[in-house]
Formats: sequence, C-alpha cells, structure tokens
Amino acid sequence: MSAQGNAAPPGLDPRDLRRRLKTTAEVLTRFSEMRELEDGYAFRFPSTRSWAEKLRTFREEWGASCPQMTFEIAPGQNGEPLWLHIRGPEGTKQFVQGSRDVLTSNLNPAPSLMRDVRLGFRYLTSPLRVLPDFVIIGAKKCATTTLYSYLTQHPAVAPAFRKEIYYFNACWGKGRAWYRAFFPSVLERGAARIRGRPFRTGEATPDYLFDHHAPRRLAATIPDARLIAILRDPVDRAYSFYHHNRRAGLETLSFEDAVDREQERLAGEREKIEADEAYFSFAYEHHSYLTRGVYVDQLEHWAKFFPREQLLVLSTSRLYEQPDGTLRRALELLDLPYREPRAFEKLNAVPYEPMKADTRDRLQRWFRPHNERLFEYLNDDLGWRT
Repeated sequence: MSAQGNAAPPGLDPRDLRRRLKTTAEVLTRFSEMRELEDGYAFRFPSTRSWAEKLRTFREEWGASCPQMTFEIAPGQNGEPLWLHIRGPEGTKQFVQGSRDVLTSNLNPAPSLMRDVRLGFRYLTSPLRVLPDFVIIGAKKCATTTLYSYLTQHPAVAPAFRKEIYYFNACWGKGRAWYRAFFPSVLERGAARIRGRPFRTGEATPDYLFDHHAPRRLAATIPDARLIAILRDPVDRAYSFYHHNRRAGLETLSFEDAVDREQERLAGEREKIEADEAYFSFAYEHHSYLTRGVYVDQLEHWAKFFPREQLLVLSTSRLYEQPDGTLRRALELLDLPYREPRAFEKLNAVPYEPMKADTRDRLQRWFRPHNERLFEYLNDDLGWRT
C-alpha cells in the first residue's frame, strides 16, 4: 500500500474490519452448543469475562449494522453458561448457517495460528504447486462465494487453500511463490491424470473485475486461465455492497447520501490508480457503489488482455433461479462433465430492509444506458433488463 494512498476517512479504520471479522469468526465457530430456534439460532458459551466482552462487542456491532435482526445475550449466573440468541425475519437462519459454512470451509475460513502454519509449510513447497486453471474475477456481492462453492464440490475441482486470495490486486507484491502456496501440488494433479481423471483448481477474488491492474497481471501469470464473471442487477448489487460496508464499519452515511456523494469521494482517484500501481484508494475500494456496476467498461478492459472465448459471463439471478443450467455453463468452460452439488443454497445472504422505491427508480434510470451497452456487448440481457 502506498504511503501516499487515499486513507480511510476519520472514524473508519480498516483495522477495525479485521478485528470485527476475527470476533465474528470466533462467535460463530467457537461456541460449545448450537440450538435452532423458530426464527434463528441460540449459541452457548462459557461464562467468562472474555466471552462476555466478545459477545457484547458482537451484539453492539452487528445490532447497529443489521437492525432487521436481534442479538440478545442471556448472562450466565453462578457459573451458568452465556447464551447468544440471533433472531430475525426470513433469511436469518440462512445467513447464520451460511456464515458458518463459509467460516469452517475453504471459502473464507476463520483465521487461526494453525492455518498460518499450514500456509507457511505450503509456501516452502511452492515450486511443487500448480497455478490455477480458472479464476472467478467478480463482481463483488454477486454470488461469487455460492458459485465457487458449487464448482469446488465437483470431484474434479480441487479448492484453493482459501477462496479469495487477492494476489492480482492487493497482494501482488508478495510474489508468485506466495500465490502458488494456495493451490494443490503437482503430485495431486499427476495422480489424477494417472487415473485418467480430469483435474482443475482455481480461486475466486471478486475485486479482480474492478481492479485496473489485475487483468494485465493475470494475463502475464496464467494467460491460458479460464475466467468467470458473474454479474447482478447493479441496483441490487450497489445496495448489497452498501450494507456489506455498514456491517464492516466502513460506511457511516445513509445509502442515498453515499450514492449522492460517490463522485465527490472518487474524484481523481482512478487516474491516480492508473498512474501508480502502488497507490491504494480507500474511497475507490469501498465507496464505489455505482461505479462498480458499470460492468461493460470493466469487461471491455479485460478483453484487452484475454480473448472473449476465455471469459464466461454469468448472471446472479439465473444462478439462483436456474442453478443447474448456470453451473453447467461454468463446468463446460472448464471441460468438465456436469455434477450436481450437495445442495443449491445461497451463501453470504444477509437480510436487510428493502430499498426505498424512489431510490430504486432513480438508480434504475441512472444504470439504464450502461446496462443497454452491456446487453449489446454480451448479446444477452442477463435476466434483469429494466
């Protein structure tokens, strides 16, 4: 990160995001018992001062950013355990279980010393590790986690050590050996080939699509990689991204104010990013609600580095409405036979209040010309023409 980069505004410290993620991971993975409720889940914890503080912090932060849900702590008395009740409207149970699935799998696992040690060992064996066959490049808040989960449940697809690696944007300076550490060994690939079985591996970092330098770097590293972009109605994507930032403590404005101030916040930042690979813009990364939804400009930029036949564009709405057909298209890109996953389920879906009708109408009008260019570019309306 460049010292001259655009820093977080006062009161918005990116270190808070890491702390919040750590607290959330501990609460949702280190409980001693989990009980299903009619409208949510209850979690039991030891009655210690440390856990009481963690739960209070979790309740305050998530309660402020997710007013649709309730977070109640039943304090333990005389050594009795603490209980955390997470309740809410339809979608709350799915959010809690989906979050646990993500944190306890290869998708976005909870940080731990053991995982750090394992990654260090994998780094030592980097020369014996493969580079990915495919990369899901985005877009952010468009179901990349769900799609990656479906793909890595295929018996011929070996997951990366972690779904999101950020090598081609934030971690480019760590070097190719560091990147290889996240992927399977050549021995695993060789064993599959000896048995006459296909073998694929890949990662999914949703910020790649929006990053100016990522396509050039990726093309220089794995020019034959198959790329997948999955796109969501940009109005819904913007609102989902806004709530993601609110939960992380990275946004304090209302959605309407954040949209109105976007151009002011981002003014001149893209030019600085293009001119200096080391420049980091907090505003461009976290407050690009509308800009990230102008997908056609991003796809045209990627097309400068990769032929069209290597990039598959999918639709989030179709992934949810026609999951088998959408997954078939992704597997065809990887030259793999269709195999249905254990279950078609959404991941990282958080319930929040509906967008105001007048705001939705205004944003649909704003995106309409950009969407029309996208539909013409793809010869496909992606199932969300407005």
